[in-house]
Amino acid sequence: MADPPHSAAAEEASRWPIVWLACGAGIVAAMHIGKLPPALPEIRVALDAGLVMGGWIASLISLTGFALGLIAGSVADRFGQRRVLLFGLGALTAGSLIGAVAPTGEVMLAARLVESIGFTAVTITGGAIVVRVTARRDRRMALGIWSSYIPVGFAGMLIAGAAIHDAIGWRALWIVCAALTLIWAAVFARATAGWQRRQAGEIVPEALLRNIRRTVGSRGAVLVAGCFALYAAQHISLMNWLPTYMREVHGSGALAAASLPALVLLFNAGGNYLAAWGMGRGVPAWVLLAAGAAGMAATEIGIFSGALPESLRLLSAVLFGVAGGLVPAAALGSVATYTPSPAQIGTMNGLMVMGTNAGQLFGPPALAAAREAAGSWEGALWLVLALALAGVLTALAARRFERRAAAPANTLD
Repeated sequence: MADPPHSAAAEEASRWPIVWLACGAGIVAAMHIGKLPPALPEIRVALDAGLVMGGWIASLISLTGFALGLIAGSVADRFGQRRVLLFGLGALTAGSLIGAVAPTGEVMLAARLVESIGFTAVTITGGAIVVRVTARRDRRMALGIWSSYIPVGFAGMLIAGAAIHDAIGWRALWIVCAALTLIWAAVFARATAGWQRRQAGEIVPEALLRNIRRTVGSRGAVLVAGCFALYAAQHISLMNWLPTYMREVHGSGALAAASLPALVLLFNAGGNYLAAWGMGRGVPAWVLLAAGAAGMAATEIGIFSGALPESLRLLSAVLFGVAGGLVPAAALGSVATYTPSPAQIGTMNGLMVMGTNAGQLFGPPALAAAREAAGSWEGALWLVLALALAGVLTALAARRFERRAAAPANTLD
């Protein structure tokens, strides 16, 4: 492959402060997913939204990433990741403020669409920034760390959001999230101002369609994005609906109902770091993808089995988090392996974000529909189990493409 158009990542030490700032932006973006589950029962009542509409309110934040992930990544490659990331934080702020005053379910859907634009901008550019500021020896590990932004931000806001919701209501929670996002945008803009001036001379414009064509031409990368989609459909569905399940079945309060998915998410972050550690020591991504999908399948049987005692179902949920955490770290770590040239870093990251957003978009409504059709939450097992098994097969299919892409002649640096 061609040498990168920037020498900083290849010849200098990794710029870890920028890595952590980018991770912080991802965590802030993930808060806008985590703020919803504790408040969803009240939002459905306040806005007269049914179960399936509630699923769309939960998942619509992923619409832009699903529909425009590749284009957004290529745009970021052309105009600069920092600039697009700051735009994304601004859109998240605006969408949260609109949602805070939403009078109907339709307006809330529109607010989530605005948040979707911001979420996509942040998650695509955050990973691309990590690639640009890390040396090759650190890159896969850094991308594995970056992958924890969803569980950390989601889990943190599940707990904090439930407490805020119980104290002052869900509309105030939306305002708090907007304020936190705006604050981080100011911190990121100030702390990375010097890097932006340097980056401006590093971007090598290529035709948008050429970037997309070269990215989707990598069959291995497309398979990895498919694994990411199948994982996300299962993971986000359970995280969004577990609080509702706890309140409907067990009569839990908002804070108690948010504790179980928050615990699962914390262990999911542990799985992210475990995968990052493994990739740093040469474990192939396809192995981590297959192991994660197989582990999710096994633990889902325990989660949805009404015959098991609560203690074993809780253990299954925790292990579900660990197993699932292997998948996003491996998928995002694959960006450095499959990127055709440095000019497509954002576009390749956009493909991965497109995959995970596809799962996040369709997963919650699909699980809600399966629950309605079956008449019970346990009846939805067939859906998530089929998705997990498909993930195993897709990971195995990616094996030979990863070996070819990882050959010495095909490294990003």
